[in-house]
Amino acid sequence: MELIEFRRLILQSLVQVGTDEYKENVRILGVLDDKAQKTGAIAGAFLAAGLAFIKPENFGTAAPLSQLAGSPGLLLLGLGIGLLLMSTVLALRVMWVRSAPTPPRLVELAKMADHLLELSPDELVQERQENYFRDQARTWESVLSEQDRLSDIKASNLRLAQLTLVSAIVLLALILLEIVAKVACYRLHG
Repeated sequence: MELIEFRRLILQSLVQVGTDEYKENVRILGVLDDKAQKTGAIAGAFLAAGLAFIKPENFGTAAPLSQLAGSPGLLLLGLGIGLLLMSTVLALRVMWVRSAPTPPRLVELAKMADHLLELSPDELVQERQENYFRDQARTWESVLSEQDRLSDIKASNLRLAQLTLVSAIVLLALILLEIVAKVACYRLHG
């Protein structure tokens, strides 16, 4: 293989890597959106269940919930609901439609190709041929960099949404365990 062919092959493979990486990043962004949708659905279900407890009759001093959970328990219940709400909002932030980088457009590539094809054979030197692929690679680099930034933002928000969801579930489970334990003690010791 001649040096000229080898150099061109290197640059072509660079452009191909950009294409492949773009496709993989699009897949990853879709996975993040899917996980955010599931996280939001779980948080929403727990939120609906938690909001079912918010009735005036559950918060008076004689209300069974107030007697079983006490003021600290009701405060923790409110905190749990707040965490579920936060998890839902963060999941929605992940799925929020925003402008995403697009691959090099065919129109742009066609202009670049047309410009080269208009040159005479004497003007179409090796450097210009290689620059055609370098320009494509630089375009891919810019697009992929923006995709990575977007992916990092989505992943951070998703991670935070999942952590707040887990925190809320654990907190609410502890409150329910305390209430169940009090009810069990009451029934056993009457």
